[in-house]
Amino acid sequence: MAEVFADDSRPEDVLFRPLKLGGVVLRNRVMLSAMTTGFGYEDGLPDDRLADHFSVIAADVGLATVAFGAVSPEGRVERKIPWMWASGVVERLSCVTEVIHRHGALASLQLGHGGRQVSPKVTRTAPVGPSAIAPPVHVSDTPRELSTAEAEKIVEAFVDAAVRAADAGFDVVELHGGHGYLIQQFLSAQSNQRTDRFGGAGLRERATFGRELITRVKERVPGLSLLVRINGDDLVPGGMRPDDAAAVGQIFAEAGADGLIVSGGVYGSVPWTIPVLDDPEPAFLHAAEVVKRAVAVPVVAVGGFRDPVTARAAISAGSCDAVGVGRQLLADPRWVAKARARRDAAIRPCVGTLQGCAGPLQTGGEISCTVNPDIGRPPVLGTAAATHRRKVAVVGGGPAGMEAARVAAEAGDHVTLWEARARLGGAAALAGMTPPMAHFGELAAWYERELARLRVDVVLGHEVRPDAPELADADLVLCAVGAETLIPPLDGYEKLPAWVVDDLLAGLPSTHGSSLRPSRPVVLGSGSEALSVALWLSDRGSSVTLLADTRVGDDTSGVARRALRARLDRAGVAVRPGRPVALTSDGVHADDGDVVSADAVVLAGRRGRVRWGGTGVKTIGDARDPRGLGQAIEEARTAVRSHTQRRV
Repeated sequence: MAEVFADDSRPEDVLFRPLKLGGVVLRNRVMLSAMTTGFGYEDGLPDDRLADHFSVIAADVGLATVAFGAVSPEGRVERKIPWMWASGVVERLSCVTEVIHRHGALASLQLGHGGRQVSPKVTRTAPVGPSAIAPPVHVSDTPRELSTAEAEKIVEAFVDAAVRAADAGFDVVELHGGHGYLIQQFLSAQSNQRTDRFGGAGLRERATFGRELITRVKERVPGLSLLVRINGDDLVPGGMRPDDAAAVGQIFAEAGADGLIVSGGVYGSVPWTIPVLDDPEPAFLHAAEVVKRAVAVPVVAVGGFRDPVTARAAISAGSCDAVGVGRQLLADPRWVAKARARRDAAIRPCVGTLQGCAGPLQTGGEISCTVNPDIGRPPVLGTAAATHRRKVAVVGGGPAGMEAARVAAEAGDHVTLWEARARLGGAAALAGMTPPMAHFGELAAWYERELARLRVDVVLGHEVRPDAPELADADLVLCAVGAETLIPPLDGYEKLPAWVVDDLLAGLPSTHGSSLRPSRPVVLGSGSEALSVALWLSDRGSSVTLLADTRVGDDTSGVARRALRARLDRAGVAVRPGRPVALTSDGVHADDGDVVSADAVVLAGRRGRVRWGGTGVKTIGDARDPRGLGQAIEEARTAVRSHTQRRV
């Protein structure tokens, strides 16, 4: 019952107007932004897995950008990226451009050099930069200052890489001049204190490196369209601001840039270079608007575009000419097709935790997607027609249960889902009530719409046990009843009102029968759930203390963890390490002997699976083992497909 999207690209839909970019014309105004995959490369050479990846996520866009291509060995920011100097890279990249072109999109390659923001663990050499000034985070090594001749050599490395990109069939190259990488390091007075022709007190002088680079690329490859990514705002003290970006945009356009992508942030900035959690959508649109007013070339806005309505509004208002979409296309590769058909509500939302798409890269792993774990995997083959329509019973309406029901119904099964509560969503719906996890609620709502579209029989407010007669004739029974918060064995629960986090968010009374929101609660826990409920309480006027027994945010990506800590700091939530040992009317007694003053306690620590037996029952998600949203969804998908593939 896969959904078919008819073409409904009406003339007024600005997303689907063609866009001229230099010597090429894009079929629509949605560009796939460059994203590191952590897979698809061996010694800097793309393989078939990368081509398969782009055949999925680039099918409907106007322009698909392939990775950060390093122009020289000391400029690599990751291990699994194109090495543009490597023998054979042109032939291997040609396979990727062929796939992109086959789907009707144009192909772009991002070219860059990390400068001082590279790890010696990746490059096996000391970092270099415009001046011997270390970056604020990520790399503690002070870079070696490039000589004038060395800087000129890197310019030529960019040019050579652009020539190779053209030879590989790319229609466009994107020079990465943002995010604190080398081109931007030359632009910033904070990192460029040179006295040669690549330095100077003024922005125009510091733009010499980027300007010469653009001019040289256009001289060597005049038929290649050229985009330049710049920072609209560095988001750090003393960094570039939108007016600076407008001036840089003018300089680069005069030098020959055919278009500009306006991004923001550097390593260590808050927000970071990638919008996360509940960062506004789109994060850098204001800066793009400032740049667009200053230049005559097309301007592309980026920064967490999730909703086609927002993208259309940005283009219609004249704030930009096109939009770059990245992680949302991992969450739903059919985003563009659904937008064209005006089926925006059918788009599976990105939840913004970066758990699957950025977190693994920090440890050298491969990306996936929390809500779409097929990303990065071999394409799922079709299933042979079944001799009968199976009856599938799913018990539990959280993420694992809803995904299992959705996948089974898509395969043609008759599915019934039972949920003991009065609404679907489980822990995701409750998490969606808290400020940083609002997108979890959107995901739960998307599942509700999908189950309705697929005609899944949903029975709410009905608890089903393993021996229930409702399950007797099911061909497949899946248990997805979730997990429950474990109650710490503490003395004094009778002296201090307590809520389990789910009960608090659901509006249920405390252990003392109180339904009033506490004024001085202590939240026990260190994971993202504890941090989110602490922010929820703070938003409602409570003075909150978080008592964390492990590293704060240890269950989420490093980017999300830093974002959550920044939100806690802004909200005035007191965060202190410690383990609770007892409760009294004065508050929570910690293992270091201190008493944390409180009028209530919220339990948001470890979770345990709910015991739910049954012969022939497949247990999935947190009911099997409490983990994260991504693992629950992936396990549900695998469980249904493994049984589907056995049908004949």
